[in-house]
Amino acid sequence: MDSSKISGSISLARVLCLEARIQRSPQSDTRPGGGLGLHAITELQRTGVPSTNDSPKYAYTLQQDAKYVFSPCQATVLALYLDHSLVEEVGEGQRCSVILDQTNFYCEQGGQSHDRGYFVRVGHPDVLLPVEDVQTAGGFVIHTVCVLDTLHLGDRLNLFVDEVQRVACMVKHTATHLLNFALRCVLGDHTEQRGSHITAQRLRFDVSIKAPITKQQLEEVEHIVQDVIRRDEDVYTAEVSLNHVKAIPGLRTVDEMYPDPVRVVSVGQPVDRLLPSDNKQHTSVELCCGTHLLRTGLIQDVAIVSERQLGRGISRIIAVTGVEAKEAREAGRVLTEEVDSLSLRLNSGLKSLADSQRLSKEVGQLMDTVDGVVMLHRERRDLQDRLRALQRTANTASRKLETRAAAENVRRFLENRSEQALVVDSFPGQSIAILMKMVNQICDKMPESSVMLLSQQDSGKVLCACQVAKDLVSSLSAADWAGAVCARMGGNAGGSDVVAKGTGSSSNLVEVIKLATDYARSKMSK
Repeated sequence: MDSSKISGSISLARVLCLEARIQRSPQSDTRPGGGLGLHAITELQRTGVPSTNDSPKYAYTLQQDAKYVFSPCQATVLALYLDHSLVEEVGEGQRCSVILDQTNFYCEQGGQSHDRGYFVRVGHPDVLLPVEDVQTAGGFVIHTVCVLDTLHLGDRLNLFVDEVQRVACMVKHTATHLLNFALRCVLGDHTEQRGSHITAQRLRFDVSIKAPITKQQLEEVEHIVQDVIRRDEDVYTAEVSLNHVKAIPGLRTVDEMYPDPVRVVSVGQPVDRLLPSDNKQHTSVELCCGTHLLRTGLIQDVAIVSERQLGRGISRIIAVTGVEAKEAREAGRVLTEEVDSLSLRLNSGLKSLADSQRLSKEVGQLMDTVDGVVMLHRERRDLQDRLRALQRTANTASRKLETRAAAENVRRFLENRSEQALVVDSFPGQSIAILMKMVNQICDKMPESSVMLLSQQDSGKVLCACQVAKDLVSSLSAADWAGAVCARMGGNAGGSDVVAKGTGSSSNLVEVIKLATDYARSKMSK
């Protein structure tokens, strides 16, 4: 909102105080549209309140500097609705529904979100009345307003739309039409719109499909839209009777009721040139009540950042425009470079287990980033595929290095050790994967032995892995063995009668080793 349009401002402290009071007020009706139902609409019609003239929402022009100028709008309060009743006055600190004789605010319809802004009472330029919601019902445009002073039936108001948000919605709405047009060009005329939602931040578009949309098709759709944007084509609108619009070739409609006459939005061609039945002009043309750009150039760019199937035959597309689209493309470029770097490091060979584990962790973190960042959808899918392949390769390399490290540890461990029925020992700083491999390798070399290995970590955590000789499992269960030891360390364990693992914490491994030894011997002697 441009506060310079009024000759004063209400103090921030007072606004915050009043907003808090409004939120606490039991009389405040915060439901969309002020909670006006059929009874309220009937009452408005019975009392002779005329329908709202909302044509001023289309009153804007485009200057040579590409700036949109919105015509001023002044209106009279025809009805106030508070606490489920029509009233003549609304006091300070209340939220109510306001109906005017005319409005330049766009109400939520046709997939486009409602305008925001504020009202200013004529003669009271220091008091803003924030407009939180705008809905339509029964021919009335219903504004949900926070009253920071008082508001009376018959008051004259100056209406100020949040122009930044409005233009952003216009950009997204026109881009949605171009996206619809491009999808039909690429996927075929059988493709139909199944819903849309346009906000200042992004657009969502649901479309019917016969087969999953490929990355190549998404790229082609973007190229078609970008071509129309680069040509900076005019956007035309006209009111046309429903009988005549049926003759417009390539007309895009959705399954809903339209007024007669109906508003037609066309890109690149005036609507009257599309009416002759022999006109074969290939352009975006739709029935639409939304607000649109007057030229396509302000869209700047469109990037499809998400595409997924909602169910059989329906795809949901989310796209961003302008600066957000350029940022999405840049994010994809940066992340592609990071994936290239990881791939190069992996292909160069991993010299140590620490290198492998570090790279695997980086791959996981980058996967989370790619999943969450706003970027081109097709690039996201490519990077996700590449990262999954890198993760598999890194995991394979880690397993090989773990096996090699375990074998070297076992070789040194068994150098001066004769075979024995029970082995309980510790190896500091080993991972649970290496411990498990060591236990397995020792048991392979000494099949009559039952083995438990412990590893103290820098954090004080103790890892435990064990394996029991097959002919002893009836008396000594690996799961019970590990469970007893880890429970004494305040942890837990799990596994089978043959192999198990667990964790705990202890500063005295000598004591833990003695406990593990005594437990196993007590079971083995039975």
